[in-house]
Amino acid sequence: MKAPHALVVAYDFPPHAAIGTMRTLRVVRQLSTEGWRVTVITSEPSSYRPGTAVDEALLAQVPAGVRIVRAGTFRGFESLKSWAKSMRTRRPTPPHPGVSHGRGIAGRKRSSLAKLVDAVDGVLAIPDQESGWLLPAVRAAMQATATDQPDVLFSSAPPWTGQLVALVLSHRLGCPWVADFRDPWARAPWRDDRSRLARWGASLLERQVVRTADRVVFVAQGNREDFERHYPATFRRKFVTVSNGCDPAEFEGLNAGAASVDPFVLLHAGSLYAGRTPLPLFRALARAISAGLIDPSRFRLRFLGAQGMHSVDLPGAVRELGLERVVEFASRVPRRQGLQAMAQASGLLLLQPGHTASVPGKLYEYMALGRPIFAVAEEGETAELVRKAGHGVSVIPDDEDAISEALVAFLRYPQGLVKKPDPGLFDGMLRARELVQLLGTIVQTPRDRMSSAPATASVESESTTGTMEGTHTP
Repeated sequence: MKAPHALVVAYDFPPHAAIGTMRTLRVVRQLSTEGWRVTVITSEPSSYRPGTAVDEALLAQVPAGVRIVRAGTFRGFESLKSWAKSMRTRRPTPPHPGVSHGRGIAGRKRSSLAKLVDAVDGVLAIPDQESGWLLPAVRAAMQATATDQPDVLFSSAPPWTGQLVALVLSHRLGCPWVADFRDPWARAPWRDDRSRLARWGASLLERQVVRTADRVVFVAQGNREDFERHYPATFRRKFVTVSNGCDPAEFEGLNAGAASVDPFVLLHAGSLYAGRTPLPLFRALARAISAGLIDPSRFRLRFLGAQGMHSVDLPGAVRELGLERVVEFASRVPRRQGLQAMAQASGLLLLQPGHTASVPGKLYEYMALGRPIFAVAEEGETAELVRKAGHGVSVIPDDEDAISEALVAFLRYPQGLVKKPDPGLFDGMLRARELVQLLGTIVQTPRDRMSSAPATASVESESTTGTMEGTHTP
């Protein structure tokens, strides 16, 4: 009997080194382990956006039998945007003193052009900045499956363009589809800056994905509950929660016993995005230092990775608060080096202010490392998971006095490794097995019975007793 064939659509896949890559990679590895034939439709590294994290070592984790089909991203409009930006910022030298051309006809033309470029850019950025991948990816997928029809389609996002690729393919190929939501989309609380058109487009496209997919998977129960409130009960039967995690094998061989003691290093690993601002922590830290509760010579707050935040000057804030000796920004490093830095930190920092609809993927890595966790997070799923881990503290982001007090107390924690929580809380390979079991159930269920089939997946945990359901929430 021929092995089942899974078509996986994911923009983020090795060598792309975003944290979202790891969940899809684990699913692909588990599919291969269980004997599936796997085709992955993913992005072409040569067309990654500037500054994209790339780690060639991740390619070694892709099983040899997996077929990877890469499609480039059309970015022709990017050059026009760059040209318009240069026109916008150019300031011609006046031919005579006191004469300025900034308000003349040429200036108005540049301003009108810039507005036009912004408007077009806003349209082309629906659903996101990878929209130019849509048609190339669909074309590549159709060619790749012309003689080998997939039995099931699995897509994971963001970027949300991947869900649109899968939406088109589900209609063209006629196979069942499981759509994986790693983050909120249309109602993402950190995307209030989107234009009315962008919000309308996200809402429309999200509804089409939810309407068409046979199952919709969420990594966070809070995100699932938001969808359940927003969509009719007829859609809710499709919803499944399969939490995120990490691969414990990645942490083998790390020098986890040599944590920094003096100074105490509180490390944040990864990019700051989705409203994850450290400003409340900066102010709380400055307050504790000013009160003599923290010795600045014996404490370091270190950020490892890209630190770009829209409209927030973090180095400027550090200077303004007088924290130049305490706060450090380090460049992104390959994943293995990043894990080593986390293993050697005195404590690990998690930032999740402003919303409860998602759980950061790095939290599971933090738990697997057995280091104390200091979280600045809203009360909800993330805070509960930090406490359940048994070696962390979570404090709300809008109470800087509480952050300061909690930080001072955190520095008094016993140094060194702490007892790791139950692997069932962070083992992403268990979650990958749940997803593969869900895909297997979908393949075995006739499409005309899909609406009445239970939207669950279960897998026996090797580390805990009982059964983890597809609606599992840590």
